Amino acid sequence: EDPKMDDAFTLADRIFLILFTIELVLQFVYHGLRLFTDPWLIFDFVIVVSSWSFESLQIVRSFRIFRAFRLISRLSLLRNLVEAIVQVLPKMCAISTLLLLIMYIYAVLCTVLFEDLYATGATDHDYFSRLDNSFFTLFQLMTLDWSEVARQTLDVYPWSWTIFVSFILFSAFIVYNLIIAVVCDTVVLVESRRQKAESEEVDLSADGIDPTSL
Repeated sequence: EDPKMDDAFTLADRIFLILFTIELVLQFVYHGLRLFTDPWLIFDFVIVVSSWSFESLQIVRSFRIFRAFRLISRLSLLRNLVEAIVQVLPKMCAISTLLLLIMYIYAVLCTVLFEDLYATGATDHDYFSRLDNSFFTLFQLMTLDWSEVARQTLDVYPWSWTIFVSFILFSAFIVYNLIIAVVCDTVVLVESRRQKAESEEVDLSADGIDPTSL
């Protein structure tokens, strides 16, 4: 609401955009058309060009914040992490399918066993009366926010702890740790490939060969 503050932010945004543009021009001068063979340089190109092209559109201007993603292409750790996530997507899809199957089995089970809890006033919220409600409740349990749901259900069905504990073990501990393990393994693989590529470039430079000419 302060015009002076708004003008200051607009000026700072324009300065950074000009700096990004100068950097992109220098990259193009150095790489030439090879710039469009590097995914990260293409990413920078799209961000800068779209920032200039849609600057006059008020709605699109709000997306200028996405220029912060350029940090990914500048910080090697973030870049390696993003590359690892992209490479691990097929495995992530398989793990997500397994998680969805587990959630579906438990959602059907909870809906059949506990659908009358809300109707009888045993619970404060409708946790299990329909399949979609059961899915949402199980997602809440998977985030380890389980105590309120479990305790209200235990007051009516003392044996229900077996269902909640087994679901949390399968979803929150086994599947989550499996995802973390896959991502960490891929990060290590990407880092080793990067180090190998850098060592090969050093060897080529020592032999008097320009790596960019290959």
